[in-house]
Amino acid sequence: IITDYAASFISLVSSLILVRGLYPTHEKFTFSTGFWLTVTVLFYFILKSLHMLLMDAVTPTVVEALWLCSLFLVVHSIVYFITDTRIRRIQLVSFNRVNAVCIRPGSSWILFALFAAFKILAITMLATLGDFNQLELSAVTQNQGAAYLYKIPLIGNILLLTLMYDSFRNRRGWGYVVAGLTLFLIDAVLLSSRSSIVMMALWMAVLYHRYYHPISLLKVSLIAAPLIVIISLFGLSRDIQIGSADAYLEAATTLINEPSLIFDLFMARIDILPTMSAGLDLYHEGILPSLNGGSYIFAFLHFIPRNFWDAKPLLTAALVTAEVYPGGFADGVNLLSSIILEGILNFSYFGIVLSGALVAFLCCQVDHAARSDNLVPSVWALSLTSFPMALFNEGFHSNFTGSILYATFLTFLLYKALKIVGVLKLRSSVK
Repeated sequence: IITDYAASFISLVSSLILVRGLYPTHEKFTFSTGFWLTVTVLFYFILKSLHMLLMDAVTPTVVEALWLCSLFLVVHSIVYFITDTRIRRIQLVSFNRVNAVCIRPGSSWILFALFAAFKILAITMLATLGDFNQLELSAVTQNQGAAYLYKIPLIGNILLLTLMYDSFRNRRGWGYVVAGLTLFLIDAVLLSSRSSIVMMALWMAVLYHRYYHPISLLKVSLIAAPLIVIISLFGLSRDIQIGSADAYLEAATTLINEPSLIFDLFMARIDILPTMSAGLDLYHEGILPSLNGGSYIFAFLHFIPRNFWDAKPLLTAALVTAEVYPGGFADGVNLLSSIILEGILNFSYFGIVLSGALVAFLCCQVDHAARSDNLVPSVWALSLTSFPMALFNEGFHSNFTGSILYATFLTFLLYKALKIVGVLKLRSSVK
């Protein structure tokens, strides 16, 4: 088993080198979709597999999982290269002027006022629910078909990103950005939202890297260290009570008294490889059913509330968790099982090829949108910062996919409304 593990481990590292080779410079690689895909595989497969090796927990299906991940990355690299080459050729032969969207001078205060209104709405909506922890919040919102209602205030994030993009690129409106980030931080603390804290740090880092000065990979790793502590702190506190000062104090005291718990919590969250391995065992035993492409179809139907569609299929992660960790599933916990296992459940090895190709196409589109001169695709790409991580971890049939589709629809409506009222305008730009 050690020899097989070593071979699969070397194959996986070699596949990551292929992904890195898609980007000509470190500057273009840092914070690209390939960067986030590499981070995902590095933590969830490479480091986790080494941890499992030390714990004598490597099994034949763990080795199989590493090989399947290598296949995914090879397909991803090939399709990304082909897609990128095609887009560049189209850009080389197209010299026509296009209409790009930008903020009309003097309109930043309107964007800030709208952002503040949506943030206040979010705080007010959740405050009406009373005291709760994360599982109770899920029961009140998602499980009652109200998840998308409570995500409407996410429009505020798009407004803040628009302000941040304009400030970093055009060197203006910093007062609105500082005020907006302060309100955003207050909202994150009140809701114990570790994802909001992490995303705020990433947005700042990506914009600084893109429009001010490139950030080295060493400095990126230094940013990651305090974020891991914050994730642990917020994770512990939200399991006690969301937004409670006593919960924060109790969580902080626990981490101070048991600092090793930070490492344990971090490693515990890297659960994709063992979950995927257990899922492969159950699939080979015939316990996990073949989905026959169903998850790709149901990914677009997930917006329908379960109280309107009682027989709505479980998310891929929920389906796997229900079989691998039934006790945890009964408590409302869904463990991530990866887009790779989802591909196997749908079309066996072809499912991995299909998933790798689809992710590569999406990643290439996001990378090119991020480098666009147009405000709309640039902000849209910024809102998807690190998206390959969530998509890779959760699969297509997931809450993440539903949220992205929903947020993209809301963004489209938002920008249409802003253009109608004159906050945004069109300007000529060379494509």
